Amino acid sequence: MDDAEKIIAAIPIESYIGRYVPLKRRGNNLWGLCPFHGEKTPSFSVSPQKGIYKCFGCGVGGNVITFAKEYNKLSFVETLKLLADYAGIELSHKPRRPGEDDRKRRLLELHLWAHKLYRAHFANSDGEKYAVSRGIHPTSQQAFELGYAPDQPRFLETKLNERYRNEPELLAKAIEGLTVIGLTGRNDHDSYNRFRDRLIFPIKNLRGEVVAFGGRLVREKENAGKYINSPETLLFNKSNSVFRLGDAAQAIRKEGFVIVCEGYLDALGLFEAGLENAVAPLGTAFTAEQAKQIKRFTDNVTFFLDNDNAGTEALFKALQTARLANLSCKVVHPLSQGDKQDPFDLSRKLAPDEMRYVVQQAVSEIQFLTWYFFQFKFNAEDLAEKKKALFQFYDYVRLLTTELEREAFLKAAADALTVDVLILRKDFSAANTSKQAAGAFIGKRDAIQKSEAQTKPKSANNQEKEIIALFIKYPDLGSENLLLSEIPWENDDAYLLFSFFHDRMKNGEAFTWQALQGAMQLLPDNLSALLAEIIMDYEATFDNKEATLEYADQKRSLTQLVRTLVLQSLNVRLRERQQEIERMEKSGHDVEALMLEQQEDMDKRLKWLRMG
Repeated sequence: MDDAEKIIAAIPIESYIGRYVPLKRRGNNLWGLCPFHGEKTPSFSVSPQKGIYKCFGCGVGGNVITFAKEYNKLSFVETLKLLADYAGIELSHKPRRPGEDDRKRRLLELHLWAHKLYRAHFANSDGEKYAVSRGIHPTSQQAFELGYAPDQPRFLETKLNERYRNEPELLAKAIEGLTVIGLTGRNDHDSYNRFRDRLIFPIKNLRGEVVAFGGRLVREKENAGKYINSPETLLFNKSNSVFRLGDAAQAIRKEGFVIVCEGYLDALGLFEAGLENAVAPLGTAFTAEQAKQIKRFTDNVTFFLDNDNAGTEALFKALQTARLANLSCKVVHPLSQGDKQDPFDLSRKLAPDEMRYVVQQAVSEIQFLTWYFFQFKFNAEDLAEKKKALFQFYDYVRLLTTELEREAFLKAAADALTVDVLILRKDFSAANTSKQAAGAFIGKRDAIQKSEAQTKPKSANNQEKEIIALFIKYPDLGSENLLLSEIPWENDDAYLLFSFFHDRMKNGEAFTWQALQGAMQLLPDNLSALLAEIIMDYEATFDNKEATLEYADQKRSLTQLVRTLVLQSLNVRLRERQQEIERMEKSGHDVEALMLEQQEDMDKRLKWLRMG
């Protein structure tokens, strides 16, 4: 039994999914609201007997591994590790680099130890007093797992000495580990704790493991930064990390968008207002990798940064990064220059429903950018300034991926400048001449996207799904090559799933209906979802051992299914060709070849009709 099979056998799918989705029994299965798309009527079904789930709304499906993989947005290997930890199973695979997993584990354990220590020293500390003075509610203190680092230069070393009093080797390794994860540093005289007299925020990865810390001074000190983070380590890269993204994942899915603010307290203030879908970069400008991390959970972002000059410039750069990641953006901003106001400060002044209203009133990307270019950054009343503003505005418009968006942006700019949009269209085209390669690429990409949209395949129909189910139940039907070759597959996924089983059965590999979990591990997500749907649809029939068919009846059932598909395909083809014949006759073209093809298909249709 491999690692995946061990995990599937050890974890009841209903108990794991039930941690994230409230489930109610209806018949043999459990039902709930799908966590992967917004819905009001439950269409998400979990089958405890088969160990699979299927959403009949958005089409996702699979087993406990595919659920954890998609819900947590992890790789397959990361998912196995997550579920193995959950089930208390030791994975059998070897790490790629000997010792690296052990090293990471030791560093994670050291982070967890420090986290618990900071947490234990929070109560009645200056850190708690600071939190109370800023109006931070005890519920938020608990949810954010706030801690406190005492104002002692060797606090952590002292606690390690107590822990490893009679174990000098372990003590030396632990103290060395503190330096590796950046909790201690050295100056010319001695080592020191990086976090001192600070409110501590644990920083977690998407698996919920503490991988770094952020600290906020609880009293102002000369030559000390107000906020500091752990330095980059084997476990932590701040440009790739988003504060609270894992904790906020469920709220992001529920709300349908994420709020990106600037810092820890901003996220906490929004959390207290009931906006639990708030996250923050970690002391950096919004990066492409952070955009990529967010896109794993949603395509919709509302930026809520400071509204001062620095925050406004940071917001513009964040929009550029988000646009390149193809994220859809809104902005919480007054579109005016005034006193600095950040989300945390606002949350101290406004009631939760008022804060939610502020977020709901977020302006569009277009509204912000027209204000930014033509009022904030440049004075559009001055001709020279207006030309500079348009030049930079056009650069942003070139980032857009569709003509529809470019037209909307140009119209908004025309309205802001009170000029005819035709002028801006011509001006933009002229400015684009020197960037023809980029324009050509964008045009080509639009054509590809349009073509892909037009050729989007249909869902698998009932006959295609039943053929696959019949084939898995009765693998001897694989010898009916002539009949199987006649199937006019309309859905690519159905054909690929059929081929997957057909190829393996030809090589002597057998799949019982009860042992398809292993096959799911080999399939991409789209085919895994289709297989889960088929299992759900035909569960009762295939569990009924008394309903087993003799081979003649198996073949008869397959023939009728193929017959239905062939006749449907022929009817469409005959109708479309007849229309083509009539068009060509009207234009005086020779239709003899088309007539011959039409007759051949009519003969074929008659043959299949007689088989009924």
